Amino acid sequence: MKLKHRLSLYSIVIFSIIIVIVSTAVYFSFYNQMEKKELQSLENKTLLAAVYYLEQDELPALEHENIKSQLLKTISRKNIVVYDESNKKFSGDMYFDKNISSTFIESVRQKRNDFITTELYFYNGIYYNDNQGDFVVITREPKNEFNDQMQSLLHILILVSVGGLIFIYFFSQYLGYIAYQPIIKIIDQIKERDTNNFNQPLALNKPYAEIEDLITTYNHFIDKIGQTFTVQKNFIDYVSHELRTPITALLGTLEVTNNKKRTLEEHEKTINQLKQYTNDLQETLDQMMLLSGAKTRFEFEPVRIDEVVWQVIENAVLYHNATIDVDLQVTNDALLTVQGNEKMLELALNNLVGNAIKYSNNQLIKIVFYEEDNRLCLSISDQGIGIPEIDLQQIKQNFYRGHNTQQFQGKGIGLSIANIILNLHNIKLQLSANQPKGTTVKLVF
Repeated sequence: MKLKHRLSLYSIVIFSIIIVIVSTAVYFSFYNQMEKKELQSLENKTLLAAVYYLEQDELPALEHENIKSQLLKTISRKNIVVYDESNKKFSGDMYFDKNISSTFIESVRQKRNDFITTELYFYNGIYYNDNQGDFVVITREPKNEFNDQMQSLLHILILVSVGGLIFIYFFSQYLGYIAYQPIIKIIDQIKERDTNNFNQPLALNKPYAEIEDLITTYNHFIDKIGQTFTVQKNFIDYVSHELRTPITALLGTLEVTNNKKRTLEEHEKTINQLKQYTNDLQETLDQMMLLSGAKTRFEFEPVRIDEVVWQVIENAVLYHNATIDVDLQVTNDALLTVQGNEKMLELALNNLVGNAIKYSNNQLIKIVFYEEDNRLCLSISDQGIGIPEIDLQQIKQNFYRGHNTQQFQGKGIGLSIANIILNLHNIKLQLSANQPKGTTVKLVF
């Protein structure tokens, strides 16, 4: 069922309940008011009948005739009966009526005034004290006209209710068409998307608050998907590039070895080369598994973090001729020993120091060991291009590169790999921009 049809159905159900409740309330309220009015009118007629039948000996003839005239205009004498103290008919032309029981007559004597209602008549009885004795005067009024009025009211309410429901159905259909027109336009725009323009944002000419929230959420979601596709593409490019080199070297070495006879020493040298290529391939696979999140467990053991840093510095000086200043301010020697995987920590620190060297064009780098709240902290500061404010929140993501790094080679994985490794070691990585230039990486162990 379409949403707009469901809206129409809900509207009809809700308004049907409301109309039934209101119509029922109107009907019974009107019924009670009309019944009360009929009984009050009947009470006046009963009093008039009592005066006519019991005060004839006390009233002047002209006045009595006037009362008789009024009585005959309002009620038939066939609907009047007067009972004496012994519940015997004293006057009136009403024939025997099984609804007028001795119980009702006694109730009139006790209450002085009482009513009963049946399907065909209203009954009223009053207790009347006269010089001739104590009497009960009872009158009745046919309910034909009253029932016809109630039946007409019921028919009117039913017709109005049915007409109202029909109107509500078509009106809700119209409202549904208007309300869902923006959604239909959004659906049409989405249908026009393909692999080439799927990340194109949606737009509407007329602003609607709720629809704007939907469009904003959708555009944000599509943007995230676009970024994910970009990351996947970069990941595939990275995998193909990083695996191609060691695999090509392995295949080339094996082919040369197979085509040429070698001495035992040459075979040992070749095997060592193959072993190195295999190790390189293993390291590349480990890094890919880190990036993909497939590998999150390593063997941890006590590691001297300062020794790892000195190894990283030695490699940086050897391969990049880097200038690095180290300041060891830690007095608690125990803080320098951490639980971790030495190889993974070395890889993370190599990436951080390597970034500092690359993005500062091999200027001076400062590494400081210090204590903060009884924790080991390590800062790596450079004088390079720094990280723009808009990139700080996303710079740790896989394959994300800052807006100011276009002139530098890279795939945006060094910092993300370092961040993953540090997270596995419960080491907090913080980045901040230096003034007037450069970046400081702070590690909190």
